[in-house]
Amino acid sequence: MAEVRDARPPRLLVSPLNVVNRWFLSSRLGRAAPGLALLEFRGRRSGRPYRVPVGWHLVQGEGVVVTPAPWRANFASGLPVTVHQRGRSRRCTGALDTDRHAVAAALNELLASGTSGRLLGLSVPRGYVLGGDDAAAVDRALIRFTPA
Repeated sequence: MAEVRDARPPRLLVSPLNVVNRWFLSSRLGRAAPGLALLEFRGRRSGRPYRVPVGWHLVQGEGVVVTPAPWRANFASGLPVTVHQRGRSRRCTGALDTDRHAVAAALNELLASGTSGRLLGLSVPRGYVLGGDDAAAVDRALIRFTPA
């Protein structure tokens, strides 16, 4: 039986890289990292500022982030966000999509287009088609971004 597993890199590796990526992605040098973006937003209840480096993907021409991270809940009702990507900044609205079938469809589109499962933080057997249960099992959700 094929199995999809969470394969995110260890936190001890990611935390120091995120410090560098926050600076790098908000500068013009960020043009060198097309698959990454920096999200700047305020917590919906706390008002706390967030600056989160993320993997940036296009699904049906729309910018999306696929994440299991708890901060994604801030986007449940739609939230203004500044997206720094490819050396440019733009205002967007991010909306959380937790529908497991929509998440699985987006993941399958990304994998079919050549995106590595590792870039999505997943271990996916070659040729495997994810279902809604797989997306739920690895706790993934989408944040979809539209221009503000």
